[in-house]
Amino acid sequence: MSVPDGFVRAAALREIDAGLPLGVVMTDGRRVCLVRDGDTVHAVDDRCPHRDFAISGGDLVEPCVLECPWHGARFDVRTGAVLSGPSTDDLGTYPVQVADGDVFVGPRRT
Repeated sequence: MSVPDGFVRAAALREIDAGLPLGVVMTDGRRVCLVRDGDTVHAVDDRCPHRDFAISGGDLVEPCVLECPWHGARFDVRTGAVLSGPSTDDLGTYPVQVADGDVFVGPRRT
């Protein structure tokens, strides 16, 4: 399977445990948080828009809902939508493609 232009390798799929967010720094300098949901991987900005802290240290409090470890804001990693504050801004999201056991992240959507 070929990877579209603009996508950058982020991690091996085996490195992403279901239920455990993984923060990565991409080769182009972007900091993203990867979340595995079965065979699907979601990618969001690895920074809480509330105070600009890394969100990858947070917990998945339910499937696809990531809680910031700093102040408890909750986000849907599928859409980036803020579900509860104190943050009032959504997380940026990225398209993801899995090919040959590797996870590739494309340009930021939002």
